[in-house]
Amino acid sequence: MIKNALLSLKKNIGRTILLFFIIVLITNLVIAGLSIQSASNKEMQQLQSQLGNDVTLTVNFKNMMQDRQPGEAVNEQSNQITLEMADSVKNLKYVKNYNYTISTSANSDSVSAIKSEASNNMPGRKEDEGDLTISANTTMKYLDSFTNERYKLTSGRLLTAKDSSSQNCVIEKNLASDNNLSVGDTFTVYTTVNDQKISQELTVVGIYEIQSSDNMQIGDAHFNNPVNTIYTGLSVGQTLSNSSENLTSATYYLDDPKNADSFVKLAKKKTSIDFNTYSLETNDQMYKQNASSLENMKSYAQLFVWIIVIGGSAILCLILALTIRNRYYEFGVLLSLGQTKVKIILQQLLEILVIAVIAIVISLGTGKVAANSIYQVMESSQTVQQNDGPQHMDNNKQDQQKELDVSITSDNVIELFAITGAVCVVSIIVPATYILRLSPREILTRKEG
Repeated sequence: MIKNALLSLKKNIGRTILLFFIIVLITNLVIAGLSIQSASNKEMQQLQSQLGNDVTLTVNFKNMMQDRQPGEAVNEQSNQITLEMADSVKNLKYVKNYNYTISTSANSDSVSAIKSEASNNMPGRKEDEGDLTISANTTMKYLDSFTNERYKLTSGRLLTAKDSSSQNCVIEKNLASDNNLSVGDTFTVYTTVNDQKISQELTVVGIYEIQSSDNMQIGDAHFNNPVNTIYTGLSVGQTLSNSSENLTSATYYLDDPKNADSFVKLAKKKTSIDFNTYSLETNDQMYKQNASSLENMKSYAQLFVWIIVIGGSAILCLILALTIRNRYYEFGVLLSLGQTKVKIILQQLLEILVIAVIAIVISLGTGKVAANSIYQVMESSQTVQQNDGPQHMDNNKQDQQKELDVSITSDNVIELFAITGAVCVVSIIVPATYILRLSPREILTRKEG
């Protein structure tokens, strides 16, 4: 049967070449669609870990302003987030990790802050405000400035949860350079709380460099130049603020951004936190925005693959149906020699599978080019639709959208073999049913051509 299949391919070289080019086109388009799908899935998984998976417990200043009397000062101290309050949330369902933050300021006799007239003259700056900003955290692993690569570690390491009770710190490159500090050096900072001077020795374990400060969030650097921010463990913030109970904020990192709303509802149900005074603010806008675009791209790719599979199968069925009509005499002779209809159909299937395997091998080399071309078309189409719709995206958000890394994976190859095999089987079985209905005598009586 194999020998007959190869001889048939060689004998009918015109048909073989036609089928070859059609299957090469189908496999290239299918692998393109599959690779765009997998690239979209990969990017969405990355987004889940980078964007929109955090919820922050903060004071609800909107309600505070509404509840105060006209002319009454806002008492921020009375409504600070407590450690007990934050701990009641961290063990809830959906929480993968968390970070507590204490933001304060400090001075130092041995370390001089990098002066900035703009920060010194900034409205709201207190006279007793320290020149150095202390950002005390449970861990630095999830801080936006570092995950978004606006800040980059240049030497040493970042602080982890194990450093929460230590005196270790991470400082900015320029601050370190101006004060001749390097990894392993120590220095002392101090604050004044209720006329009491509180000192804290710090050890440098890491040095970072600010790559970009365009999108800095309020509070990242307090009133000072951002290079003056010193990151420490949580215990240092507790010492310098003279409070072991109060936090500036508590951020919870969820297993999936899609669970943000469910998490907020669960926290309101399972904790005793007064959510008229406090609120859980989700940061999923960026994720939803980017995920929506990727979901559309994925849907387009899926639809594209289905169109190619259905259209390709239809074209192959038509061509093979025509070739089968031209092979009645051949099939009649084979039947008269004792071959079964099943073997005849299997031979045809083997013929097209040989062509398909060669086409797949070629498409693995040319598929990436096709994938990138189709991706560019899909992206352009999606951009046009977005431009025609409401203009709600700001420039910073647009800048964060990046091109997909469209590449062929091993899963794509397996899927390509499966889909191409299915197309070949369907394209043979459908026209072959006509043969199965005929008797050998009927086939032999039909004229070739």
